[in-house]
Amino acid sequence: MRMYGKWVMVLLAINLAGCQTTTTESTSAATKDGAVQTTKYEPEEAAAKRLSLGLQYLQAGHMEWAKQNLLKAYEHAPDMPDVLYGLAYYYQAVYEYDKAEEYYKKAIKESPRNADYLNAYGVFLCDSRKKYDDGIRYFLKAVEQTNYTSMGSTYENAGFCAIRAEKYDASKLYFEKALSYNPNLARSLYGLAEVSYVTGQYRLAEAYMFRFEAKSKPTAKSLLLGYKIAKSLQARSNMRGYGEKLMELHPDSDEAQEYIRIR
Repeated sequence: MRMYGKWVMVLLAINLAGCQTTTTESTSAATKDGAVQTTKYEPEEAAAKRLSLGLQYLQAGHMEWAKQNLLKAYEHAPDMPDVLYGLAYYYQAVYEYDKAEEYYKKAIKESPRNADYLNAYGVFLCDSRKKYDDGIRYFLKAVEQTNYTSMGSTYENAGFCAIRAEKYDASKLYFEKALSYNPNLARSLYGLAEVSYVTGQYRLAEAYMFRFEAKSKPTAKSLLLGYKIAKSLQARSNMRGYGEKLMELHPDSDEAQEYIRIR
């Protein structure tokens, strides 16, 4: 399933740029000419700055500095949804899943109609918690939100989550919906190829795989699946092509090891 580390940074940057601040106190400082300037303490602005810095450190892999700044942001504005979301993302990144879930729930409680939060929590539930039915439920909540624009990618997430739950009819429906919103989602074509293969529809799986390959570079997973499909169809030249390319491009991958076992 697609991770969302890059777009979470963009999302938070957009949200922070438009945040409203609340003044709670002020301090005074003398200028060189003796005049007194008043500097207002605005907790959400302070939190936004710490959050932005924390996410930059997180993206750079400096996890301790990231945590320090994110917690400072939380001190400034403990009810600010983006801060809660940022902490959830951080704790998920460092595999502290209990804390991640706590902050995801807090963020959604503060902003229950935020489709990005709902989608991200769905990804967390499917990838980290293996709670597939719950994850799908949050994906479907996300696509129900008015003005949500990432319908295709969220349906795609639901499709892969449904595959893991072995709900193949549902996964096929979600991938088809994903492509209806965004025909360029190559991973949905891969998902349909996988569903078709698992359900024994090998010719259909081959057709979807060819469409996927026309839109995307091969991955270790897609090459292994292509080999399995070709093997089921006894297409020896395709078997050889997929196998050779897998060993050439991804010789150290788990998929390469599986290919060696089953060829």
